[in-house]
Amino acid sequence: MGTKGTEIVELDVQELIADLNRAYADEWLALYSYTHMAQVVTGRPAAKHLAELLSETAAEELEHQEELAGRITQLGGQPPPDASKLVKESNEGYPMPPADATDFEGMIKTVIEAERGAIEVYNKLAKKTAGKDPITHQLILHILEEEIEHEDEFENLVR
Repeated sequence: MGTKGTEIVELDVQELIADLNRAYADEWLALYSYTHMAQVVTGRPAAKHLAELLSETAAEELEHQEELAGRITQLGGQPPPDASKLVKESNEGYPMPPADATDFEGMIKTVIEAERGAIEVYNKLAKKTAGKDPITHQLILHILEEEIEHEDEFENLVR
C-alpha cells in the first residue's frame, strides 16, 4: 500500500492484517462446508432448494474471501498460503456438516451457527476500524450486511 494509504490507518496494521487473515480463513472454511453440503444434500423434495441456497451462499463467501485478500494485500500483508492451516488460523474453526446427507435441520443449524460467528467477527472488526480505517471499515460493513442476510435466509427455513 502507498505511504499515505498506510498513514491514514490509525491502527496497528500488522494486527489488522492478522484479524483480516483470520476472517479470510473463516470464509474459506465456510465456502468448503457449504459447497460440500450443497453437493451431497438429498432425501427430500426440498433438497434441490437447499442445495441452491447453500451454493449461492458459498459463492458469496468466495466473494468475501476475495475482497478480504485484496484488502490484506493493500495493507502490505499476504493471505494465508497454506490451506492445511486454515482451521488453526481461523476465528471459528470448520463448520462441520452433519454426516447424514438427509439431515436438513443439521445442515441449516451448521450454517446458522457459522453465520452467527461471522456476524460477531465482523461486528468486532467494524467497531475496531470505525473512524480509524475507512477503507477496511467500509469493506467490513459490506460483508457484515451479507452475513446478516445469510443468517436470516437460513433461519427462515426453520420458522
